[in-house]
Amino acid sequence: MAALKHLVNKIDDAVAESLSGLCCTYPQLELQLDHKIVLSPDIRNQKDKVAVICGGGSGHEPFVAGFVGTGMLTASISGSIFASPPSKHITHAINCVAQNNTAGILVIVPNYTGDCLNFGIALEKAKQMGINITEIMVNEDCSIPKKEQSSIGKRGLTGMILVIKIAGALAERGESLSKILKYAKLSVENMATYAVGLSACSIPGQEYMFELASDEIEIGMGIHGEAGYERMKIKSASEIVAFMLQHISEELNLISGNNVVVVINNFGALSQLEQGIVTHETIKQLNNKGIQSLRVYSGLLVTSLNSAGIHITILKLPEYYKDIFLRCLDDSTNAPGWPGRSYSVPLAITRPPFNEIEKEKLDKLGIHLNHRYVSLMTLCLQKACKSIIEIEEYLNELDRSCGDGDCGTTLKRFAMGIQENMANFSFAYPSLLLQKIADIAEETMGGSSGALYCLFFTTGAKELSLIEKNTNITWVWSYTFRSALDSIIKYGKAKPGDRTMLDVLDPACETLEKCITAPLADIIENVLIATWEGCNATKDKKARAGRAAYVKQEYYMQRVDPGAYAAATWITAVVETIKNFKE
Repeated sequence: MAALKHLVNKIDDAVAESLSGLCCTYPQLELQLDHKIVLSPDIRNQKDKVAVICGGGSGHEPFVAGFVGTGMLTASISGSIFASPPSKHITHAINCVAQNNTAGILVIVPNYTGDCLNFGIALEKAKQMGINITEIMVNEDCSIPKKEQSSIGKRGLTGMILVIKIAGALAERGESLSKILKYAKLSVENMATYAVGLSACSIPGQEYMFELASDEIEIGMGIHGEAGYERMKIKSASEIVAFMLQHISEELNLISGNNVVVVINNFGALSQLEQGIVTHETIKQLNNKGIQSLRVYSGLLVTSLNSAGIHITILKLPEYYKDIFLRCLDDSTNAPGWPGRSYSVPLAITRPPFNEIEKEKLDKLGIHLNHRYVSLMTLCLQKACKSIIEIEEYLNELDRSCGDGDCGTTLKRFAMGIQENMANFSFAYPSLLLQKIADIAEETMGGSSGALYCLFFTTGAKELSLIEKNTNITWVWSYTFRSALDSIIKYGKAKPGDRTMLDVLDPACETLEKCITAPLADIIENVLIATWEGCNATKDKKARAGRAAYVKQEYYMQRVDPGAYAAATWITAVVETIKNFKE
């Protein structure tokens, strides 16, 4: 099938041109085009008010840039189509906001692996710089049974808009960061979204992402073009809405007498006629159940390019918090994505520019290595890079079974990036070394794997910068290793046993922790055993994280995980180098 028709110029320029078009329409919005950041017009006058930031992939317009404005978002960050924004863009947005802020920053994160990882990196960097910042994950999707969910958990869907509106209104009222976080969490806890799709979407220049028969609908369809949880035959609007409300009611324990807020979100290609019918049916059926809809919002809010479908989101209003939620939703905002708001009048004043945030030149913090350890560190890094480059094709072959076949190539780019920059590394200061490696991972790898390695080394760098002196160098590396692992578990949501590189890193780290006082030869032997036992254990194991989590055929799961094999390879190279090191 030929690619579908789209009104685009170059695919790579689509997001930037779309954001530019938004800011031409609403010229009060400030566009930082290089970072795909949109800033609220009052950003420089909000010193004593909490700032609210959110971001995500493009293709969901008007989310996220359309909800920037007084009373909603202070800043948004847009990624490529259906891809998380890179952490350096998120960091730039945080820095722009922090320059004029003393009350703190709330970051609203959609619960997807890429977003969790890249926002996690930016959050860790911000906290390291002393910025008063906290985050909340939005995960209100109830269309996939809990037993079928992957490690990442429930997805963040249209409910993000209500969280943004409530948090933004409280911020505009001058409430504290802790209070805003409290109500944001309450809104997520009392919210559920269900999705039904009538057609797949297509990324510009490509075909539809999956086939759907003319008499079928997709139940639990995502917003990134992915297929849903199951399929069913097309039914009347009344029957479909009843089906969706049943699942939402069970999730929220809705009963007669409850008060709710309702959002009907159009995927992008459903006609306004049909959307009106769905809204009508939703409110009518809730009324029939004795459930009163105190506020109803309907429109294009979080779309999925040209897909036809609908989200129903319900926020259950706890009696004690009902009034504050409603006041926040009713507070005025000039964010263009919220109905009835406009930024159509151009400004007559000239905005002072933000200074471009250059990469912080870190002081030489943390432990300092002597000449012998510098030589060993250099050799370890050289051997680790060489080992990864040599297995490029084998890793790609492993990845073709349940990924996109580029694991080896991606890691090779990382290894070659390290090799090309080794002359500029500060090997005597491990904190600086790990931060440089983290930067190379983000710049050369991309995707979730780049974010994972970047987060791993970023956290390690932070921990090493805080350790001023310790005579037991094994303890230093063991503690740093564990802290870095905990960080990627926190933000990546995968756990040991989910068939990822954690199945290698965790047992290697645990063994190192147990053997801190043992002779070096024993440490090396035990770490190697644990590393490869962990790698081999990924055979026949069900994946619960990453793309492989969506592959159900057992045939593809009979080989080791490529990420685990790569981790085992470079760990082996490092410990063998230590074992054979002679200055």
